[in-house]
Amino acid sequence: MRKTISALLAIASLASTANAQSVYPDSSKPMVPLSMYCREPGMVALTFDDGPSNNFPTVLATLASHDVKATFFLLGFKLAYASRVLQARAALNEGHQIENHSWDHTNFTRLTDAQLIEQVDSTNQIIWDTLGVKTRFVRPPNGSINVVQGIPIWDMGYGVATWNLDSKDYSQQPGWTADNVYDEVTSKINASNPEKDSFVVLMHDSSPAAVTRLGDIITAVKAKGYRLVTLNECADAGR
Repeated sequence: MRKTISALLAIASLASTANAQSVYPDSSKPMVPLSMYCREPGMVALTFDDGPSNNFPTVLATLASHDVKATFFLLGFKLAYASRVLQARAALNEGHQIENHSWDHTNFTRLTDAQLIEQVDSTNQIIWDTLGVKTRFVRPPNGSINVVQGIPIWDMGYGVATWNLDSKDYSQQPGWTADNVYDEVTSKINASNPEKDSFVVLMHDSSPAAVTRLGDIITAVKAKGYRLVTLNECADAGR
């Protein structure tokens, strides 16, 4: 993983200027080639993949009750359904960040450049058409990406968003519960130092395990002295 990250950062300078189409990333915002942790210590960005899901309203309610803003990486095909669009609009209205998680969660490493661009472009377009949002980051399904897949994403003006703290709320391991998800996150948070560390946390709003202990996770993160932020705040800190 470390070699992949280093290679991505090294090749990032080859990315071209963002496509001029209005639905592409806002050129006034700096293109961050790779975002897996925050630019300043003391920050934690909660990110949720694969939505909107049936649990979306519960996640939004929990975030609101703790006065926390999060970042949601949406699947494009879900926004073909009016009910999912309404959920995503609710997130926007509450100040959350919306980003691109591909059209249908196809593994990017198995795609041609043209197919990968279609996955990103089609999702970009439907997010713009339904929500009026210019997304800034692409999160590859399962985080699977290499330098070759990174180049067309950068060429479109996007940053690649990964993470450095995996909640494992998707685990199908027998006996894996919401308590395990809580422990997975808080054990790393509690062992860290807010004066030196920062985290981008991978979660899924479709996961009952994540939803059940989300409020407790937020409380533990705050108690350790971290500030919960969106991915934009995380990526732009100190600029």
